[in-house]
Amino acid sequence: MKTNFHNYAEEYFKHRNDIPSAFFEELTKRNIELSGSKVADIGAGPGFVSKVLSEHGAIVDAVEPSEEFIKIGKKYVGDDDRISFTKGTAEHTGLNDDTYDIVIVMRAWHWFESDKASKEMRRILKPDGLLIVADVGFKVASKMMKDSMRIVKKNSKHEELRPAGSKEDSIQMINGFPVEWFSDWRHERLDLEEFFKHEYRIKFTDQEWLGRLGTSSWLVSFKKKQMDKTMEKISEQLDSKDNESKHKVPHVLNVAILKNKYK
Repeated sequence: MKTNFHNYAEEYFKHRNDIPSAFFEELTKRNIELSGSKVADIGAGPGFVSKVLSEHGAIVDAVEPSEEFIKIGKKYVGDDDRISFTKGTAEHTGLNDDTYDIVIVMRAWHWFESDKASKEMRRILKPDGLLIVADVGFKVASKMMKDSMRIVKKNSKHEELRPAGSKEDSIQMINGFPVEWFSDWRHERLDLEEFFKHEYRIKFTDQEWLGRLGTSSWLVSFKKKQMDKTMEKISEQLDSKDNESKHKVPHVLNVAILKNKYK
């Protein structure tokens, strides 16, 4: 499934390095050992997760289809010899069989062909290796956020803002994930071990909020003129409030931990 994030790679890098530390803290609480583990970061983008994994002592193969993100990612991680970038997709990673202790997918599974990606994750995982699928998103709660989303919706070609990727076509959601994903995982004997959720808030200035919205799946699908008009209207709406304080935006992290029982 194609996305347009590569067209906004620099903006994405600037505004989307917001992976909560709680994600890694919760893995530690569950005795998931990162230090010394061979980890595949699938849909790695510019390497936000890969860098933290390396800081925890993991050896990381970052798989990303976008050359723009790979270029930025290599610069971001510098000369860290524990991180290697590979151009590939979740369906065709190009990685070796039975190699990885852990595969991590952060806010990307909805862009994959879930059945094919599940088969590929099973192939590259060691027996009893872990697949960790995580999703992060904000919850529209305050008046400022509702006003912003009304402007996005008004400038969208659709009657409503649709969920991203395969979430749009799901018949039912379980803990924030489409029920179809669980079926695909089970088919490949990727057994669900645990699910956890973490809610938190991030503070945004007006400009930071504009940057966050401008790199959302809704806005990056807009044509440039449509995008510019939408962002201008949101900026005007924010300026009209004359509020210097930061906006506290609620977020939710959902994480599924699965074990490879195939072999």
